[in-house]
Amino acid sequence: MIPAPNGTGTARRLLALACSLSLVTGWTTAAAEPPPPSTSTSYNTRPADFSLAITPARLVVGPADTDTDRHVEVINRGSAPLDVLVQERDFVGGTDGSLVFREDAPYSASAWVSASPASFRLQPGTARTVTARVAVPDDAEPGDHAVALVFLVPAKATGPENVRINRAIAAPLYIAVPGASDDSAIISGLAAPGFVTGGPVELTATMRNTGTVHRDFRGAAGLTVDAAGTARAFPDFTVMRGSTRVVRTTWDPPLLCVCHPAVSITNADGSVRTVTVRVVVLPVYLLLAVLAAAVAVLWVRRRRSRKIRADA
Repeated sequence: MIPAPNGTGTARRLLALACSLSLVTGWTTAAAEPPPPSTSTSYNTRPADFSLAITPARLVVGPADTDTDRHVEVINRGSAPLDVLVQERDFVGGTDGSLVFREDAPYSASAWVSASPASFRLQPGTARTVTARVAVPDDAEPGDHAVALVFLVPAKATGPENVRINRAIAAPLYIAVPGASDDSAIISGLAAPGFVTGGPVELTATMRNTGTVHRDFRGAAGLTVDAAGTARAFPDFTVMRGSTRVVRTTWDPPLLCVCHPAVSITNADGSVRTVTVRVVVLPVYLLLAVLAAAVAVLWVRRRRSRKIRADA
């Protein structure tokens, strides 16, 4: 005869087995969860409710990196917590370099990008890393496509009229689809006053992107002015695919000249495009002062001559 099992011992063994399974299950679940996005409290704050910053200010995905995630660090430098929404929005480039949001923007990439997390709360002095995942369709047209990652802080209604003003900051994301690429550009215009009495003189250049990818004019590849006198380089800027950009700089011409400041760019095929503008520099006030001085000298001499003749 086989003795009946002891009820108390069996219960203890079952309880120990259940605890072991619980510990294993809990450990497995914890290991499978991804680590939370990084945060930091090392940022200085400013006495302002809204002071949101992002780094980097723009993102570029090259033809060989279309399957690589991109990351943006969102920093709250203000004194109040912010509820941030992340949006993917299509845009075109404004002539002043701004992002002009348009649902019908050409070369759209908003359907290719998803940002995570899509919303979060950011305490003062902290940062949150947002990941942008890119999925380029197989039939995508070669060349640049663009989307803006917009970090939006919805505003609460204020005042008796229930007015809401949303605040946001955006980072453009350029995605270069593999294939033939061309960053050619043309200078469609260079403007300056035709006549000036002195410097500084404002020069305005209009650039048009005629290629298939964006063109950067930055650092050693920046846009400069070739002219007598002293000219400042144009500030760094980018011309999006299919867009036009207007940029300005100043030039200190010589005291007196008929000058022809020029702006040139060299494209990848070696072609050089140059545009000039004619500026007459004539210091009228200085000439009037010289003329007045000459007249005064002649008057004094003539008066002396008359006095000498009268005394004789």
